[in-house]
Amino acid sequence: MICIVTFCNDSGRIESANADAKALFGYDGRDIRHDSIETLFPHWPADTTCFDSPIDLEGRCADGSVVPCRVEILRSNTTSTAICQPLRENFDVRERFVQYAPTAVAMFDRQMNYLLASQQWASEYGLDLDDLPGRSHYDVFPLFQTDPESRDRWQRRQNACLSGRVERGDDEPFPQADGNLAWYQWEMRPWRTATGAIGGAILWTNNITQTKQIQDELYCAKEAAEAANRSKSTFLANMSHELRTPLNAIIGYSEMLGEDAQDEGYDDIAADLNKIRAAGQHLLSLINDILDISKIEAGRMDLYIESFDISSLLAEVQATTVPAIENNNNQFQLSGEGDLGAMCADLTKVRQILINLLSNAAKFTHDGTVTLSAYRNTDSNGRGWVVFEVADTGIGMNDEQIENVFTAFSQADASTTRKYGGTGLGLAITRHFCQMMGGDVTADSTPERGSTFTVYLPAEPLDSIDEPTSDPSATATPTPIAQPSGLVLAIDDDPNTLDLISRRLSKEGFHVETACSGVEGLKRARELKPDAIVLDVLMEDMSGWAVLAALKADAELADIPAIVATIVDEKNLGFTLGASDYLLKPLDNQRLARLLDKYRQRRILGSIPGENRILVVEDDEMTREMMRRTLEKFGWNVVEACDGRAALDAVAAEPPNLILLDLMMPNMDGFQFLTEFRRTGNWRSIPVVVVTAMELTAADYQRLDGSVAHILEKGASTRDELLHEVRDRLFASLAPRADRGDLEMGQ
Repeated sequence: MICIVTFCNDSGRIESANADAKALFGYDGRDIRHDSIETLFPHWPADTTCFDSPIDLEGRCADGSVVPCRVEILRSNTTSTAICQPLRENFDVRERFVQYAPTAVAMFDRQMNYLLASQQWASEYGLDLDDLPGRSHYDVFPLFQTDPESRDRWQRRQNACLSGRVERGDDEPFPQADGNLAWYQWEMRPWRTATGAIGGAILWTNNITQTKQIQDELYCAKEAAEAANRSKSTFLANMSHELRTPLNAIIGYSEMLGEDAQDEGYDDIAADLNKIRAAGQHLLSLINDILDISKIEAGRMDLYIESFDISSLLAEVQATTVPAIENNNNQFQLSGEGDLGAMCADLTKVRQILINLLSNAAKFTHDGTVTLSAYRNTDSNGRGWVVFEVADTGIGMNDEQIENVFTAFSQADASTTRKYGGTGLGLAITRHFCQMMGGDVTADSTPERGSTFTVYLPAEPLDSIDEPTSDPSATATPTPIAQPSGLVLAIDDDPNTLDLISRRLSKEGFHVETACSGVEGLKRARELKPDAIVLDVLMEDMSGWAVLAALKADAELADIPAIVATIVDEKNLGFTLGASDYLLKPLDNQRLARLLDKYRQRRILGSIPGENRILVVEDDEMTREMMRRTLEKFGWNVVEACDGRAALDAVAAEPPNLILLDLMMPNMDGFQFLTEFRRTGNWRSIPVVVVTAMELTAADYQRLDGSVAHILEKGASTRDELLHEVRDRLFASLAPRADRGDLEMGQ
């Protein structure tokens, strides 16, 4: 079909059109002479020089439909002839492409009348594909039949699209053909004509109902998994208590019977009892490994970053592991680069890493040498690292065994497990601990020649490198009073708080020394050996919890009363006090003896009135009996309580000099007991030592050290009231330095 239309150059008026042109544009029954050429081609260009070569134009039929055409112009002096050929074949291809597209898509003009739609669109929304062209979307789409208010919302989206914007929705309900509600993603974007004008909108929808259902199922599964994980965490806490409690009895009774047997001269029986005790301690170490790996997998393993001296750590590890190393006729060698200085990490976990590696080396080496080396290193970024190497001359491993050596519950092979025993967890826990602290551990080995394990740990926590340190000169030490009644060390990174504590306690007759950071506080505590320590919780370089843990780990400082205090802000002050100390089951009798001796000294000095009365709060009958026999051996009068409620009644009947408190008990546990116990002012001076088999978390430590008491919400007097509280605690728990010295000299 060749369409020929002649028009005037000046006015653009049509002078003639052949039959094909009239048929194509639907003007068979109407004379279009004298009409503008734009009647047939609405987007006729003003500059006709573009017709130097054929161009594609959109033709408009009498019924308003669109016909793409290719137009060529032949010019004369006064008139021009437009020769156009319809691109109907190409249009049909496009139409079929849209019709058979495997997605729900529709094309609309500017009035939102249907031009094209895919078969998927028709089947998705229950529409007749042949009936759609020329009909309004708002008249036929089922959404607007069930939700008339949605019409305004979609007309706003249509207007935004016709202005050139792309509208999208990620999660919107649409009704389906069967009347059910489904969820869709959709996108509406403008389409443009050959001249670049916006001719209408294209709307695409994607049914995401099944995806949404899967997401909902995954969310429910996630909630169930988190609930199961919480149950697992509770189970682990309970199992920690349930497993360690009977072991406490096994180890404790065997130790007591062994001592009695030695006193009575039954050396053969004492040897057997020592074997029972050793087996119980070995079982305890296996249980600890299993609980550790379970806590790691459950994400419940925490870090307590603190600063510690590397050389002191090496000496401590050596003292702990040498007996096991020498048991197999091995020699131990310690190698270090002079003064290694300090590092910031989790001291307990670094110690366990080295003990695990040395114990492993001792187990697999006979008549050989075990070497522990330590040195510092700096990487290309200038970051400092501390490197520990544990080498042995034992059985060694091949490449396949090295590949699995850090896998939980895995050893070299089955024969190794049968011969040497163990759970295969030590090295897996070691790697987890290294990676938690930002480091790693590697292994190198040769069969029959030995193995070397190398631990890389950052000298400082990765998130604190390059942070400014506190200026010690910013804090002034107050002048001591003439006749001090006790030496108090105050540790706080806020100079104003230090000054306030110093001035208040100095007025009360105490000699106060200060430290403006946790690291400096530990250093000064070792130098001064103060009578008491007032410790802030929130400090930048080293938290109060880390300082407290370091104090309790140092034999020379462990018995110094530490009062944990924190000032949150001027209008909301918290004072944290609670458990005086804590012990882990199975009980270390030497540690218990030192604690009892400390509190006996206070009783003799008059700070705790009454007899040698001690309250044991423990729900396990065997454990209570063992503790009673042990305490009576030390000269204490023992009162027993099976839970927190019975303990409160016992304290009300006759306050004891000391309370030994279990945490996990029925009816009222140790945490609830402490909360109720601290509410009675007369009881606050009674020291409480927690004895527990459970693993204490950071939150547990905070609860043990007391529930935060908001003394006053507002007002300028809150700081004074806080310090009065500190003073009262110090007077209740602090023995004068002079009297203590007299007592120690008289012993």
